Amino acid sequence: MRPIETLLLLANLLTFFVLAVLLPRAVRWTSYSALIALMIAVAQVQVEGPRWQMIPTYVLTGLFFLVWLRQKIAPAGGPANRLAVRLAFGLGVLVLSISIVLPMAIPVFRFPHPSGPYKIGTLTYHWVDANRLEVFSADPNAHRELMVQIWYPAKGNSSSPSDPYMQDADALAPTLARLFHLPEFTFGHFKYVTTNAIPSAHVSDDQPNYPVLIFLEGLIGFRQMNTFQVEELVSFGYIVAAIDQPYAAASVVLPDGSEVVGLSKDQMNVLIQQSVSPVEKAPIMNGRAFKDGIIPYKKKHGKRKTQRL
Repeated sequence: MRPIETLLLLANLLTFFVLAVLLPRAVRWTSYSALIALMIAVAQVQVEGPRWQMIPTYVLTGLFFLVWLRQKIAPAGGPANRLAVRLAFGLGVLVLSISIVLPMAIPVFRFPHPSGPYKIGTLTYHWVDANRLEVFSADPNAHRELMVQIWYPAKGNSSSPSDPYMQDADALAPTLARLFHLPEFTFGHFKYVTTNAIPSAHVSDDQPNYPVLIFLEGLIGFRQMNTFQVEELVSFGYIVAAIDQPYAAASVVLPDGSEVVGLSKDQMNVLIQQSVSPVEKAPIMNGRAFKDGIIPYKKKHGKRKTQRL
């Protein structure tokens, strides 16, 4: 959990005991714990950003604040105060438990620090193949576009800001949730996750060159899906280029802000099978027949040979 989130949970826990259990107020400031918790909640939203896993915590903070106000207004020991205490205790136990378990069970996670000697830099490129049409697009004039993120051994200040896990989390996270048949907000907290990579860091000059690895996500994947493995490899002197393939990846956001949502597995599997075991009636997409599927082959010396990927 993030620091201010943890502080808010502790403040709510203290407030619960002060209001509901009515601990002796030996320390004067504890009588204002509900107000302090509310101020921490505002700071947490402003500094760290809200996330749905913290909603029970926010609700509890607001409830405690209202109970605290009621106790300040109603006469001490009066029926209203006793009712407020019972309400705080009953709802407090339930919501307090949920507010502690939920953000801990689904946290804003951190990537482990790589064990290799190199720091990690990263850059993302947008490449357009002017000689290749986009066969998956309904636009007959569209060309093949790729988003390529490169991680490389770098030199830089360890205090430099880290690259986000997902540069386009607001678009990608809801798409991933839909693919897994979950509410769209499920992975919304991914936008707060950062990596160990430094954007646009200088390449390490420790070696004249470094081996290069290509990472391709599978169907409905995304280029950052194996970030922890990529970072570990790069920390030991590898360059890794991850390619987001429009229509095959879960979602690809292009520099102009347009989003290309991936085709479903069922749609892609038909085209893949046509490449492997072609049938006479070729599958059709956007009015185009895919006779050779998505990976054309040609026969040579009795064997199938890949013509173009």
